Amino acid sequence: MKAIRSSKHPVIARSRARTLAGAGAAAVGLAAGLVASAPRASAATDYPRPAIAVAGGNSVIAVQTSGDGLRFYWNKHGTTTWRGEVVAATKTTFSAPSIAADGNTVIIAAQGADHNLDFYRQQIGATGWHAETVAGAGTTYSAPSLTVNGGGVNIVAQGPADSLDFYWQQNGTPAWHLETVAAAGTTYSAPAIASNGGAANVVAAGPGNSLDFYWQLNGTRRWHGEIVAGAGSTYSAPAVTGSGGAANVVAEGPGNILDFYWQRNGTRPWHLQAVKGSSVYGPPAITTDTDGVDVVAPAFFSRVDSYTNTSGSWQEEHVILGFFVEGITGSATVTTNDGSENIAVFGDGGDLDFYWQNSFGGFDKEIVAVTVN
Repeated sequence: MKAIRSSKHPVIARSRARTLAGAGAAAVGLAAGLVASAPRASAATDYPRPAIAVAGGNSVIAVQTSGDGLRFYWNKHGTTTWRGEVVAATKTTFSAPSIAADGNTVIIAAQGADHNLDFYRQQIGATGWHAETVAGAGTTYSAPSLTVNGGGVNIVAQGPADSLDFYWQQNGTPAWHLETVAAAGTTYSAPAIASNGGAANVVAAGPGNSLDFYWQLNGTRRWHGEIVAGAGSTYSAPAVTGSGGAANVVAEGPGNILDFYWQRNGTRPWHLQAVKGSSVYGPPAITTDTDGVDVVAPAFFSRVDSYTNTSGSWQEEHVILGFFVEGITGSATVTTNDGSENIAVFGDGGDLDFYWQNSFGGFDKEIVAVTVN
């Protein structure tokens, strides 16, 4: 994985990867298209991507289990003791989850049985998870992505026939509302969403391995679409985050290079920075940092790397060395907590691992769970 920090450009406003049972031909075609188009090295991708966030000052992780259940882990900030609990039983969860904090509540979204979309919430410090069905059978064909925005929750997912769907719920109300962001034949990866100063921002891989960006002002119904990068540019699910009046997007580009795009709000040009020397092997993840953004992405030979942008130059750091020392399985996610970059990923032995950045800039490891089932 690679961590990218950009102090130069502000930021705007998903495993044991599994093949979803009964997934439509469109979803299968997407996976085949993305993989076949990009060079690959030997690395296992049979574990789901964990989801990580900060809630109540503590790091929290959600993950799909080996039995297709959903588990939640948390630790008290500054300690190394991790606690786990069941969110949903086996045979309920068929994608990597997405997690966030909504005020004093932890919220999780995941693809459920029969391609439905499930949502879970739990008040911080309470016990028991409350489940809701956002959308019924045959609606959801990717891992969803959620964010808190405008006093409610926003969720995006790949819909039937490679469409892109958006769901929103106002806090304190039970109803979920559906909007179509993009029609059939437009969306060929799991999408990602971020809030951005009164707007929702969504990114996804488009036709021909292009990179597409959509935005909508809160309180309006119209979605605006833009092409960030054309055909042959994008070979992973992209990621997006937002703050500071600009949009930051990352994805795996041609030749396994990590591509970083940014755009000022209210302007049209997208600016590309290809991170020289990077060797991305899967979807990156992105988060806001005090300096700009942090990005993580799996690298060749089960490695985790960190790339930091300082005054326009990129600095490389190996978070996990890979090879015969220690490696990862699947993709990682990232957040920041109290100025420290926090990473969740499965190790090559199947354990769920947590890495945090210490005061010297290096990364310390904690084992969250030896097995996740």
